Amino acid sequence: MQPRHAATHLPQPSKHRLTVNRHRGFKIAVTVVVALALSSGVAVAERLRQLDANIDVLHGVNDLLGLNRPDQEKGDGGGAPLDPFGGRSVNILITAIDTRDGDNAAVVREAGPKSATWTPSLLNDVNMIAHISKDRSRVDVVAIPRDTLIPIPACVRPDRSVAEPLRQEQINASFSRGAAGDSANKTEGVACVMKTIEQVTNIRLDTFILVDFAGFANVVDGLGGIDICVPDGLVGKESKINLPPGMNHLDGSTALAFARTRKGTTSAGRLDGSDTSRISRQQELIATVISEFMDSGNLQSLPKLNATATAITKSLYVGEELGSITSLAGLAYVLRDIKMANVSLFTAPWGEAPSDKDRVILAEWGTPGRFGGLNAQEVFQVMAADQPVPGTTPYKAAHPETPASTEPSTPPPDSSSKEPGATTDLPPSDDEFVTPLKAPTKC
Repeated sequence: MQPRHAATHLPQPSKHRLTVNRHRGFKIAVTVVVALALSSGVAVAERLRQLDANIDVLHGVNDLLGLNRPDQEKGDGGGAPLDPFGGRSVNILITAIDTRDGDNAAVVREAGPKSATWTPSLLNDVNMIAHISKDRSRVDVVAIPRDTLIPIPACVRPDRSVAEPLRQEQINASFSRGAAGDSANKTEGVACVMKTIEQVTNIRLDTFILVDFAGFANVVDGLGGIDICVPDGLVGKESKINLPPGMNHLDGSTALAFARTRKGTTSAGRLDGSDTSRISRQQELIATVISEFMDSGNLQSLPKLNATATAITKSLYVGEELGSITSLAGLAYVLRDIKMANVSLFTAPWGEAPSDKDRVILAEWGTPGRFGGLNAQEVFQVMAADQPVPGTTPYKAAHPETPASTEPSTPPPDSSSKEPGATTDLPPSDDEFVTPLKAPTKC
């Protein structure tokens, strides 16, 4: 499958001035590294002020989402004192935009095509929901492929005009519709992505983390690079990447190229060009980055922790709910003892779109042996109910004796007769689309 970019033809309004404070953060991993920095004695009062000044907060996103949103879980008033979401589970949108202006231009030149000029684009190519359980013992990160055809709701643009709803479009067109094609309009862009994903999943999003090319590369470089296993090697066709088989040490620009490569060759054959196969590499990178944070040797290196915390807080944009080192550190602190077996990264169930073989749709029926037979909406319902998703790493840790299903992977005769939210008694299998949070030490 070879996906293509969503076409977006929007008028270019006058530049909208954002209300932005100097605040930035990094996916789920930012909470981990800040907690480590605090516990290791790096974050004295002055250092906290410096890190706090680094972070970029986008204000006013919630005001653009309207009132017709999924219900938010009511907290019970419990939880740790510094936890900004104490007493309830948390759903955080993680989105990465494909933009090639500003600092991103240099990163594109380093990691981008070997020849020719990339056409300008503004696409939310990475869309994930990080669900943190109410008891802070589990994190599930579900990715929705960028080529997924879904309805996009009406979104408010910077000039307060409205981008009309679309019945069917790729999910990665939503940021540009809200931002009116201008990467400076991040507030409106993120709001449109949040509104779209809430409508598609019926999961209430509590806040967001936004990253671009330069931010991702900076975080990897702040770690001193990462080691990743590439068993079959990888030579990109349109990206500047040439990795031999085995363990490879990646700097920021190379890691970005690894995450973005869709076309190329390996010793096992050619890449299929699909975004769904690329997602597995992106999840592997995230797992490796988090594992690098948790490495005991890194915990003992105060200079490295300091450099990493600086790179992270300078790299991304966050919502108001995560807009300070205090709130980040508070959430990080309550996640400090989380077991790696209780963190899972996976892709929502999908299938080829009947109308277009180059696009995908969220699966309308379950497949035995994958997520215990749940379809996409049922997976989202399980997450919204704060339960581990069958087939994922946390579920398997809680059900170690559950055998794998050997039933054939066929849709039910009448999928419409299945009640919404109904589950199946088919046991989950070892799903290859679930990425365990454990970086390989050998290759």
